[in-house]
Amino acid sequence: MTIQASMSTNGDSLPIVSPGVSRGKGDLLTAADIFTSQVIQGQTVYIFCESVIHIAEGSSVTDTDAPIDARSGIYLSVNAGKKLSFKLMGAQDPATVWIHEVR
Repeated sequence: MTIQASMSTNGDSLPIVSPGVSRGKGDLLTAADIFTSQVIQGQTVYIFCESVIHIAEGSSVTDTDAPIDARSGIYLSVNAGKKLSFKLMGAQDPATVWIHEVR
């Protein structure tokens, strides 16, 4: 059995068979901090954070970028060759963000 966790940029389901390499860990971010991952090589990442976060492709992120709830962990389709940036939503306690590729 294969678990389908995400879709490629073409809309095809991506089977998740094993964890990939870590693309970074933002330790105890505050609402004023920005964490930018290493360059993503694959098309799917797993993100976990103890807080609600804003996320954007590239090296910058603002309070107006999409917020996501990664407190239970999430899988996202991403563009290979890009970085992701993270910022805690305002009024959140300091939290750590983990990002791993999956394959």
